[in-house]
Amino acid sequence: MTSPGRESEGLRRELGVFSAALLVVGGIIGSGIFFTPAEVARALPSSGWIFGVWALGGFLALAGALTYAELGAMLPDAGGPYVYIRQAFGPLPAFLYCWMTILSIASGAIAAVSLGFAGYLARWVDLAPLGGRLPVAAVTIVVLTCTNVVGLKPGIALQNVLTMAKIVALTVLIMGGLVAWVAFADPPMVPSAPAAPASLLSGFAAAFVAVLFTIGGWQQLNMVAGEIVEPQKTIPRALLLGIVMVVVIYLGANAVYLRTLGRDGLAASSAVAADAMQRMAGTPGSTFITVSAMLSILGFLNVALITNSRLPYALARDGLFWRAAARVHPRFGTPHVAIALLGGWSLTLLVLTGGRIGDLLSGVVFADWIFFGLGAASVFVLRRTMPDAVRPYRVVGYPWVPAAFVVAAVAGVASAFIAAPGMSALGCVSLVVGTLLFKVLSRAKGRDTA
Repeated sequence: MTSPGRESEGLRRELGVFSAALLVVGGIIGSGIFFTPAEVARALPSSGWIFGVWALGGFLALAGALTYAELGAMLPDAGGPYVYIRQAFGPLPAFLYCWMTILSIASGAIAAVSLGFAGYLARWVDLAPLGGRLPVAAVTIVVLTCTNVVGLKPGIALQNVLTMAKIVALTVLIMGGLVAWVAFADPPMVPSAPAAPASLLSGFAAAFVAVLFTIGGWQQLNMVAGEIVEPQKTIPRALLLGIVMVVVIYLGANAVYLRTLGRDGLAASSAVAADAMQRMAGTPGSTFITVSAMLSILGFLNVALITNSRLPYALARDGLFWRAAARVHPRFGTPHVAIALLGGWSLTLLVLTGGRIGDLLSGVVFADWIFFGLGAASVFVLRRTMPDAVRPYRVVGYPWVPAAFVVAAVAGVASAFIAAPGMSALGCVSLVVGTLLFKVLSRAKGRDTA
């Protein structure tokens, strides 16, 4: 088993604060902010509740980032949460984290969001001669996978461009809304707007799941800790900078959505940013934000491939996965087999589901937030079991800040079960299968895991 905090063998430390912060932003701001605000609005009865649940999401993202900053600075190795969970709770929970990420969390998100990109592209290009959205989504995954195989720098350079594009687009949306705030008349009436659920509790649970899906992704920076320059200093700074940028953007965007469309218009919209820009600046504004949404989706896919491919790499180094996944390309310095594996499995899911986005995403929040919470809970265990370890950064507000995040993670898992019991039950089955697989692999290595 690798020692905690050991520098990743063969991986090159090339990421500075700026690129790392943009990786945080790119990992969070994907396609979600362009459609989940409508889901939140459909679940809640008023603008106050809508803005409040987004503010809660921003607080939870900040609490999680502060917690993971301590863990990332203390254990700056590739794999991120896998390393923390393994050190705090043992190899089985760490294996299950990687197992679920590879099996459904990351790969399912990559497959689904690639379809979202193809859907936006269909607004500009007739995809019928190409076979429709599915082949375009597949090609998108292949191209980004190859980009990241040939080196971290090309992938990060592409990521920085895409992330800056989405930041600029959302900033234009927010600033335009603020400038025209007073000039706007009240949002138009929308008689066909869906009503909020009769139960505020069930509505809040559904809205909470949508917000958790949209704010997730900041932890992905920790997965490439083995490739960050001076990680003890860079990780906390990049996490805090990136989270603050995202919270400002998300709250600003939702304020503009509510001001221009109102609760009912937001709930009835299928393209909230485009509809908001249509009201502010007409067709040119709508076109601008639609193109920006496409770039944002590409940025999310790129981050997902860069960061999550480091999980099978870390798992293989510990002898609990296909050993080839631990190889580092002698020329490019990347875990090329692990990257190709994640891209290939994402393609497989894309084909097996026939491109049904709902099937791909329904169980993601359920599985994802189990391990979000477990990773954050590691800080309590490691404070007790490794009291003398060097901690360049200590989470502000300990123990209340990490405790609040862990409680919220439990609430998120419960909310996901309420919103999608079938897919959540399937996630539980996958956890059982992963446990059995771990025992088989461990016995094959002659380990006693009792």
